Amino acid sequence: MQRKTKSFPHAQLRSVTAVILITICASTSHAGGPAFTRLFAAAEDATTGLTNPAGMTRLEEPELLAQGIVAKTFAEFEVDENLTTTGGGDPRQEDPAAIPSVYYVRPIINDDWRLGLSFTVPAGFGTFSGPNWAGRYYADEFSLLYLGLNAMVGYRVNDWLSIGGGMSVIYSSSDDTTQVPNPGLNEPDAKIETEASGAGIGWAASALIELSEQTRLGISWTSEVEPDDDVRMKLKRSTLPQPIVDALNTQGRNIDMKLRTPQRVAIGGFHEWDNGWSATVDAMWVEFSRFGLTEIGIAGLEINVPEGNFNDFWIFTAGFGFPISDRMAGRVGALYVQEPVDDEDRTFSFALDRVYGAGAGVQYLRQNGHLMDFNVSVFNTGDAPVDTGPLSSLTNRGRVAGKNDSPYAVTLEFAYHWK
Repeated sequence: MQRKTKSFPHAQLRSVTAVILITICASTSHAGGPAFTRLFAAAEDATTGLTNPAGMTRLEEPELLAQGIVAKTFAEFEVDENLTTTGGGDPRQEDPAAIPSVYYVRPIINDDWRLGLSFTVPAGFGTFSGPNWAGRYYADEFSLLYLGLNAMVGYRVNDWLSIGGGMSVIYSSSDDTTQVPNPGLNEPDAKIETEASGAGIGWAASALIELSEQTRLGISWTSEVEPDDDVRMKLKRSTLPQPIVDALNTQGRNIDMKLRTPQRVAIGGFHEWDNGWSATVDAMWVEFSRFGLTEIGIAGLEINVPEGNFNDFWIFTAGFGFPISDRMAGRVGALYVQEPVDDEDRTFSFALDRVYGAGAGVQYLRQNGHLMDFNVSVFNTGDAPVDTGPLSSLTNRGRVAGKNDSPYAVTLEFAYHWK
């Protein structure tokens, strides 16, 4: 899709749609185990109301669950000074991100029906690379927040089959600032500020097949969501003639673009042995080729809103649970995420690579019957090399290349269950 208008040379905006990988498209941030495990077939607490609504039929009494995840990345993008033609050095390091969520499940109508309500933050992200780093004309300051309200129902068809589904309302809000080179020597940079917000409705359907008391399979589908985004863009501190600036700002209030949250299909398995040990495996396919935008580009006399060159990809997780004492159980897990964008298509806005992860945690049963979960997970998020290409050295933005050093991230999770 495109929208064209008069513009100025060689500016490029970061997308208002970027950066959701660790939270894996709105579902893996709501896992019950370390490294985002126990997703689709465990069906053992209120989070199943979102990941697999059919699994709610296994919850015999009302349950309220509050969860918080803190994520911190230690990756630092190192500029390759042999290829980069713009001065300024490396960007600043990213701050930690906090991801809260609340889930509630209760029986309705009769013992065969369940209602699940949840408030989630499918993704929250912020960076402040700084107005002086080498890539400031590609990316400077960015924040993206998603909020989800979800209503699901589950129904037990018979002793071995349950089905479920419902709807989600997803709201997104984004703020973005990118530096722009002003014409002339020794002129300070201008900047473009972009604000965007929108909401859309998505749908979900799932099934839980209980092969026995100890073995079950889960299947889950989540629809694509395409919100109606209200986008506002404004150029500030520009030395261009004021009529040109006014024309750009007028057009910037009417940019037409869509953010598609991808369709997802998942399957999971769960088995528990007589000694209390359990195992889970999950696989999720994400239609990321339909995600949406990469970057808004402004060059010459037009604004260009391109489609992104993303890949559909798979996520795989596996985990074990085991008893430690009468009140405590241990859990371990591992994760692998395929690369969602090829090296040649990677940008600073979407510097995503393949991901490996592993984690451990405990669940503790209090004397009042409430449960507490503690999980810690470590991820290798890949070097994620970015190179704007040799031809970019001929523009005012310059060529910028580099990759991540110490590409690791850590998540800490705490959850409390009221039953």
